[in-house]
Amino acid sequence: MTKPTAFIHHSAFVVSDLEKTREFYVDVLGFEEIHRPTDFVFHGAYFRLGEAEIHVVKEKTPGRLRDNDPHWEVDELATGLVHHVAIMVDDWRPLLERVQARGEDRVGGFRVRDDFVEQVYIADPDGNIIELLQQHDEASGRRRRQQIFDEGIAVPVAPGYPLIDPREKYGEA
Repeated sequence: MTKPTAFIHHSAFVVSDLEKTREFYVDVLGFEEIHRPTDFVFHGAYFRLGEAEIHVVKEKTPGRLRDNDPHWEVDELATGLVHHVAIMVDDWRPLLERVQARGEDRVGGFRVRDDFVEQVYIADPDGNIIELLQQHDEASGRRRRQQIFDEGIAVPVAPGYPLIDPREKYGEA
Protein backbone atom coordinates (compact mmCIF):
# COMPACT_ATOMS: atom_id res chain seq x y z
CA MET A 1 0.00 0.00 0.00
CA THR A 2 1.37 3.42 -0.96
CA LYS A 3 1.48 6.00 1.78
CA PRO A 4 0.02 9.39 0.89
CA THR A 5 2.31 12.37 0.66
CA ALA A 6 1.62 14.74 3.54
CA PHE A 7 3.12 17.71 5.33
CA ILE A 8 1.93 20.07 8.02
CA HIS A 9 0.50 23.06 6.20
CA HIS A 10 0.00 25.45 9.13
CA SER A 11 -0.56 25.85 12.83
CA ALA A 12 -3.50 27.90 14.03
CA PHE A 13 -3.83 30.05 17.11
CA VAL A 14 -6.83 31.84 18.54
CA VAL A 15 -5.81 35.39 19.49
CA SER A 16 -7.38 38.29 21.32
CA ASP A 17 -5.98 41.22 19.34
CA LEU A 18 -5.28 40.92 15.61
CA GLU A 19 -3.22 44.10 15.41
CA LYS A 20 -0.88 43.13 18.27
CA THR A 21 -0.59 39.66 16.77
CA ARG A 22 0.12 41.05 13.29
CA GLU A 23 2.81 43.37 14.67
CA PHE A 24 4.45 40.47 16.52
CA TYR A 25 4.52 37.99 13.65
CA VAL A 26 5.40 40.52 10.92
CA ASP A 27 7.57 43.14 12.65
CA VAL A 28 9.18 41.03 15.37
CA LEU A 29 9.51 37.57 13.83
CA GLY A 30 9.72 38.67 10.20
CA PHE A 31 6.77 36.67 8.87
CA GLU A 32 5.06 37.91 5.72
CA GLU A 33 1.31 38.41 5.93
CA ILE A 34 -0.20 36.40 3.10
CA HIS A 35 -3.61 36.22 1.45
CA ARG A 36 -6.40 34.83 3.60
CA PRO A 37 -9.55 33.61 1.83
CA THR A 38 -12.27 36.25 1.94
CA ASP A 39 -15.17 33.89 2.52
CA PHE A 40 -14.50 33.40 6.23
CA VAL A 41 -17.13 34.90 8.53
CA PHE A 42 -14.67 35.42 11.42
CA HIS A 43 -11.64 37.71 11.63
CA GLY A 44 -8.13 36.37 11.22
CA ALA A 45 -4.85 36.56 9.36
CA TYR A 46 -2.31 34.24 7.70
CA PHE A 47 1.46 34.59 8.10
CA ARG A 48 4.38 32.79 6.40
CA LEU A 49 8.10 32.55 7.15
CA GLY A 50 9.86 30.34 4.60
CA GLU A 51 7.58 27.30 4.38
CA ALA A 52 6.14 27.74 7.90
CA GLU A 53 2.65 29.19 8.15
CA ILE A 54 0.75 30.38 11.18
CA HIS A 55 -2.93 31.20 10.83
CA VAL A 56 -4.64 33.21 13.54
CA VAL A 57 -8.31 33.76 14.27
CA LYS A 58 -9.80 36.28 16.64
CA GLU A 59 -11.43 34.84 19.74
CA LYS A 60 -15.20 34.63 19.54
CA THR A 61 -15.82 35.93 23.06
CA PRO A 62 -13.58 38.76 24.33
CA GLY A 63 -11.59 37.63 27.37
CA ARG A 64 -11.98 33.92 26.68
CA LEU A 65 -8.24 33.37 26.16
CA ARG A 66 -7.40 35.26 29.35
CA ASP A 67 -9.99 33.27 31.30
CA ASN A 68 -8.66 29.95 29.95
CA ASP A 69 -4.93 30.52 30.40
CA PRO A 70 -3.19 27.13 30.78
CA HIS A 71 -1.03 28.53 33.63
CA TRP A 72 2.16 26.74 32.58
CA GLU A 73 4.64 26.27 35.38
CA VAL A 74 8.04 27.96 35.02
CA ASP A 75 9.88 24.66 34.58
CA GLU A 76 7.36 23.51 31.95
CA LEU A 77 7.97 26.67 29.93
CA ALA A 78 11.73 26.50 30.43
CA THR A 79 11.95 22.96 29.05
CA GLY A 80 9.22 23.21 26.41
CA LEU A 81 6.83 20.78 28.07
CA VAL A 82 3.92 22.89 26.78
CA HIS A 83 1.70 23.18 23.70
CA HIS A 84 3.84 24.87 21.07
CA VAL A 85 4.71 25.15 17.41
CA ALA A 86 8.35 24.70 16.37
CA ILE A 87 10.00 26.62 13.55
CA MET A 88 13.46 25.78 12.20
CA VAL A 89 15.42 28.97 11.48
CA ASP A 90 18.96 29.65 10.30
CA ASP A 91 19.68 31.70 13.44
CA TRP A 92 17.30 32.38 16.33
CA ARG A 93 19.38 35.27 17.71
CA PRO A 94 17.92 38.11 15.58
CA LEU A 95 14.41 36.98 16.42
CA LEU A 96 15.12 36.84 20.15
CA GLU A 97 16.81 40.26 19.96
CA ARG A 98 13.64 41.76 18.45
CA VAL A 99 11.54 40.12 21.18
CA GLN A 100 13.89 41.58 23.80
CA ALA A 101 13.72 45.02 22.15
CA ARG A 102 9.98 44.93 23.01
CA GLY A 103 10.89 44.46 26.69
CA GLU A 104 10.15 40.73 26.66
CA ASP A 105 12.41 37.71 26.76
CA ARG A 106 12.47 34.03 25.98
CA VAL A 107 10.16 31.87 28.05
CA GLY A 108 12.23 28.71 27.68
CA GLY A 109 15.54 27.21 26.63
CA PHE A 110 18.41 27.31 25.99
CA ARG A 111 19.08 23.67 25.25
CA VAL A 112 21.23 21.92 22.66
CA ARG A 113 19.97 18.42 22.02
CA ASP A 114 22.08 15.35 21.16
CA ASP A 115 21.42 16.01 17.45
CA PHE A 116 22.91 19.52 17.93
CA VAL A 117 19.64 21.33 17.44
CA GLU A 118 19.34 24.30 19.79
CA GLN A 119 15.93 25.07 21.28
CA VAL A 120 14.67 28.49 22.43
CA TYR A 121 11.06 29.27 23.34
CA ILE A 122 9.23 32.58 22.99
CA ALA A 123 5.59 33.60 23.42
CA ASP A 124 3.35 35.71 21.20
CA PRO A 125 1.12 38.45 22.71
CA ASP A 126 -1.50 35.86 23.75
CA GLY A 127 1.02 33.46 25.28
CA ASN A 128 1.10 31.01 22.37
CA ILE A 129 4.49 29.32 22.57
CA ILE A 130 6.84 29.24 19.59
CA GLU A 131 9.93 27.06 19.69
CA LEU A 132 12.76 28.40 17.58
CA LEU A 133 15.13 25.67 16.43
CA GLN A 134 18.61 26.12 14.99
CA GLN A 135 20.70 23.25 13.63
CA HIS A 136 24.38 23.39 14.62
CA ASP A 137 27.14 21.24 13.18
CA GLU A 138 28.64 18.86 15.73
CA ALA A 139 31.64 21.01 16.72
CA SER A 140 29.66 24.23 17.18
CA GLY A 141 26.83 22.32 18.86
CA ARG A 142 29.22 20.87 21.43
CA ARG A 143 30.76 24.30 22.07
CA ARG A 144 27.33 25.94 22.40
CA ARG A 145 26.11 23.24 24.79
CA GLN A 146 29.20 23.84 26.96
CA GLN A 147 28.80 27.65 26.72
CA ILE A 148 25.19 27.75 27.89
CA PHE A 149 25.97 25.35 30.73
CA ASP A 150 28.97 27.45 31.87
CA GLU A 151 26.88 30.65 31.66
CA GLY A 152 24.14 29.05 33.79
CA ILE A 153 21.45 29.52 31.14
CA ALA A 154 21.01 25.91 30.00
CA VAL A 155 17.85 24.02 30.96
CA PRO A 156 17.41 20.29 31.66
CA VAL A 157 15.64 17.94 29.25
CA ALA A 158 12.34 18.14 31.17
CA PRO A 159 10.88 19.26 34.51
CA GLY A 160 12.23 17.19 37.38
CA TYR A 161 15.40 16.12 35.58
CA PRO A 162 18.81 17.35 36.67
CA LEU A 163 20.92 19.61 34.52
CA ILE A 164 24.02 17.63 33.60
CA ASP A 165 27.41 19.18 32.89
CA PRO A 166 28.09 18.35 29.23
CA ARG A 167 31.72 17.55 30.16
CA GLU A 168 30.46 14.63 32.28
CA LYS A 169 28.21 13.24 29.58
CA TYR A 170 30.08 14.11 26.37
CA GLY A 171 33.63 15.07 27.36
CA GLU A 172 35.27 18.39 26.55
CA ALA A 173 33.73 20.42 23.72
